[in-house]
Amino acid sequence: MFYEKWNLGNRPAVVTPGRTYTYEELNNDIEELSMGWQSKQKELVVLLCEHTYGVLVAYLAALRTGHAVMLVSSDLADDLLAGIIQRYQPKWIVGERMLVGYEQVESSIWSRCSAIDVTIHPKLAVLLSTSGTTGSQKFVRLSYANLQSNAESIVDYLQLDEQQRGVANLPLSYSYGLSIVNSHLAAGATILLTDESVMAKSFWSFLNEQRATSFVGVPFTYQMLQRIGFLKMDLPHLQMFTQAGGRLDERLVKLFGEYAKEHGKQFYVMYGQTEASPRMSYIPPNRLLEKTGSIGIAVPGGSFSLDCDTSELIFEGPNVMMGYAESVEDLAKDDEMQGVLHTGDLAMVDDDGFYTITGRLKRFVKLFGLRVNLDEVEKKLEQELQAAVACTGSDDRMVIVVESEESVAVVKAYLESAYQLHKSAFRIHVVEAIPRMTNGKTDYRAIKDGLV
Repeated sequence: MFYEKWNLGNRPAVVTPGRTYTYEELNNDIEELSMGWQSKQKELVVLLCEHTYGVLVAYLAALRTGHAVMLVSSDLADDLLAGIIQRYQPKWIVGERMLVGYEQVESSIWSRCSAIDVTIHPKLAVLLSTSGTTGSQKFVRLSYANLQSNAESIVDYLQLDEQQRGVANLPLSYSYGLSIVNSHLAAGATILLTDESVMAKSFWSFLNEQRATSFVGVPFTYQMLQRIGFLKMDLPHLQMFTQAGGRLDERLVKLFGEYAKEHGKQFYVMYGQTEASPRMSYIPPNRLLEKTGSIGIAVPGGSFSLDCDTSELIFEGPNVMMGYAESVEDLAKDDEMQGVLHTGDLAMVDDDGFYTITGRLKRFVKLFGLRVNLDEVEKKLEQELQAAVACTGSDDRMVIVVESEESVAVVKAYLESAYQLHKSAFRIHVVEAIPRMTNGKTDYRAIKDGLV
C-alpha cells in the first residue's frame, strides 16, 4: 500500500520550501504520531488541511493506524465546521481550531472529551467532500483499495518512478491534489510541496530550484499560465504536466499540446470525479492533438460504457467509491456501488474508443419549450469568444457570465442566431472574474445565488 512503511532510506520523500524530508524521516514521523492514535476500535480523524508537511504526516498516520480520515479545508467557516463535527462525531481533530467538546492532547491535535460508540466499516479509509464546496456535509466514502488501485493506475499511465519530482500545489482536501500525493508515494517518487500560486514568481523559482519533473493544474490554472507567458519559460527539468478538474477549452488543449510536442514534453489531459478516487480517463499524449475535445480512454483497470437510453457515461473499476455519507451512521455502511459509477455526464464514443463529454444530465434548462444544454452553450460561446464563459439559470431564463463588455454583443448575436432565443430568454452579466471554488472549478451556485 502506498502509505505503508517504505524501505527507501535517504531518498527524498517530501520537499518544502524550507526543508527536505527523506523517506526514513517520513516513516519515523508517521510512526511517532501514530503512537497517540492507538485505539481498540476504528475511529474517525478530521484533518483540517493546510499545505504542510505536518498535515501530510497526519493523513498518512491515520491510514497507517487503520482509522478513517476526513479531509476538509482549514479555512472552513466556524459554523460549517461545527456542523460537520456535530454530524460525524470524530474522535480526533488535527488543526489549529479550538472546538467545543474537544480537549488539546498534543500540539494541533484535539480529542473528543466524551466517549461515544461509533461504528466505522473496516474498509473505509478516506472521506472527501462531494462538491468541492468546503461546506458540504455530504462526503464520498473511499476504501483503502479504492485509493491504492487508483494510485497504481496513475503510476502506470503516467509512468511514474523513483526519479520523478512532482509539484503538489493543489489542496490536499481536493481529490486531485490528494491523488498526486498517493501516486507519487506509490512510485517512491519525490513530492515537492508548496501552496504558492502559479502566478507567483516564487512558485517557478521553487519548481526550477528543485528540478521539478512535473506539475498539475485545473482549467483555471492553464488560463493563468497562458497569461503569464508559460509557453516562453525555460524549464529544462520539466518532463510532464497534467490537467484535470473540469473541461479545458479545446483552444488551450491544442495550445499546450503543441508546446509539449515542440519541446519534447508530455501534456496529459485527464477526467475524473471524487467518486472514482478520482481518476477515470486520460488522453495519451501522442493522441492529444487529434483528440482535443475528448476525455480519452479509461485508466488502466477501468472501463467505460454508455447507457443505451440516456447516453450517460458509466465507469467500472476498483477505484469506484463505496458510496456517500451524510451522517456518522453512514460510516458503517458496506460497499454500495460494487465498482459501478453512473457519472451524471452525457457522452459519446468515437471509432477509436475515445469518449467525449457532451453535457450533464442535470445541466439543462427549458426555455420557451426548447431544451437547452448549458454545457453545450458554454462550450460554443468559449469557442466564439476565445475566453472564459459561465452559463447557468432556470427554466425562466438563462444567465451567461463573461469577463469583458466586448463579449456581450458577441454572446447576444450568437444566442439569437444559433438558438433563435428571444432576448427575454437570457441575461448577460459582465464580472471582473468568474467566481470559482477552491478547486478551480466554476462556482455555478455562487453565480446563481447572486444573479438569478
